[in-house]
Amino acid sequence: MSAYENVVGGKLKLKGKALDVKAGGMKKKKKQKKQFEQISQAVESENAEQLTEFNKEEALEANDKLNGDESSANWDNNLTPAERRYMEQREKINSQKLAKTSNKSHRDRIQDFNQYLANMSEHYDIPKVGPG
Repeated sequence: MSAYENVVGGKLKLKGKALDVKAGGMKKKKKQKKQFEQISQAVESENAEQLTEFNKEEALEANDKLNGDESSANWDNNLTPAERRYMEQREKINSQKLAKTSNKSHRDRIQDFNQYLANMSEHYDIPKVGPG
C-alpha cells in the first residue's frame, strides 16, 4: 500500500457562491463618446482665438532660444540661488569634459589608457620578503 493511493483527483468544489465576485467577472466601463465630442467641439470653438495667440507666443519663445537666451527658461524661475549655481557649475564641467574628449582621437585615448595602466601599482604582484 502506497501513501498516494488515497488521493482525490479533480478540481476543488466549494459550496455556496464566491465572495463579492459576479459570475460574469469584471465589466468594462463604457466610454461616453458623445459627451467627449460635444466638449471638444465647445472647447475648440471657444479657444480658436486663444490658439492663434498661443502659437504666436510659442514662435517668439523659439526665436529667443535660437538667439541664445536660455536663461529665461521656465524651470529657472523656481530654482533657489544654490540650485542655480549648481546647475551652472554642472553645465560648465560637462562642457569642459566634452571639449577635453572631443579633441582626442581614438588612438590617443588608447595610448593614454595604456599609460594609465602602466603607471598603476600592480597589487597582484607578490612582494619579496626577506633577503634575496
